Formats: sequence, C-alpha cells, structure tokens
Amino acid sequence: MRLNSIRELSGLKPVLMDPQATGVDPAYWVFGEITPDKWANLTVTAPGKIGDEYPKTFGHYHSTQVNETYHLISGHAVLILQKKHYENGSWTPEMVDEVLLVKLGPGDEVVIHPQYGHALVNTGAEPLLTYDDWRAGHLPSDYEQIEKLQGLAYYITEVNGQPQAVPNPRYKNLPIPIWSTPPELSFEE
Repeated sequence: MRLNSIRELSGLKPVLMDPQATGVDPAYWVFGEITPDKWANLTVTAPGKIGDEYPKTFGHYHSTQVNETYHLISGHAVLILQKKHYENGSWTPEMVDEVLLVKLGPGDEVVIHPQYGHALVNTGAEPLLTYDDWRAGHLPSDYEQIEKLQGLAYYITEVNGQPQAVPNPRYKNLPIPIWSTPPELSFEE
C-alpha cells in the first residue's frame, strides 16, 4: 500500500459551499495498491466539519464508460451521485437529470455507473474508510466541470444531527434529490 495523494483543505476550497470556510485539514487521503485483485484504492476521509459542510472528496466524473464500485469499510457517509444531462447530443454540465444521495454504513457497496458524477461525504464522527476498484486513473477533465461549478449539485450540511442537502445555485433546474440506501438504489436508465 502506498500514499497516492492528500487533499488538504486549500485544495478542496474550489468545491466548497463557502470557499473561505475553515475546518478539518487535510480533508482526505488516498492510498493505492491495496489488493492485486478487486480493490485498487483506500480513501480515508476525516470526520468533523468544514464550515457548515461535512468533509467530502472533491468529486469527479469518469472519462471512460467503466463502472466503479465503492465498498464502505467503516464510518457513515452520503454518496452524492448526479447524472449527466445531454441536450442535442452535447453534455450540459450545469444541468443534471437526477441526483441520488445514498446513505452508506459499514459493509455497504455501490456500483457507480459512468454517466454519474460522484463524491463521498463523511457524515459520521469517525474517519470514513472506503475501498474502490478504480484502476484507470483520472484526467484533469474528470474534475474540471465540478470545480467550475463550485462542487456537485448539492452540498451536504447538518441539521438537527442529520445530513441535509443544500442546492448549489450554480446549477440550473435542479431535480429534487432522492435519498436512498444501497438496497433501494435504482439508477435511471
């Protein structure tokens, strides 16, 4: 196992609801070469807050048509999934067709379809440990539109001890997010 990257707070600010917010630093670490078979990476996301938001991964899309699987080892999370919107055959990044907010606990596993941008949010009081099977690497373009729009379509904050979705005003015609858990998860075709 080797340390691939550390996302310090300064590197996460472009996708925060409040880019001036302070809080946990670093926000997360990604380790590679986990197993030779299924799991490629281990992401450890810090607990706590960054301003009003829970700590999260930067978020990205995939430039390939390959599924990715996340397996939560420990902690509690919300996985934000947002489906790309196409008009006349062109992707319109500031619009999404569907937003799924998937509550995850230890042992949960989710297969992410390639048309969905995604990020993990640590909503628990302990470090969030998650395996993934993504071996294809990432291009700068995987992150570009999310950074340009200052994050995914919704930010996850806390209200009365529970995760709450706050719309990102940079997106147009946002659908109401669908909260689910892995057994209930259903991707729109």
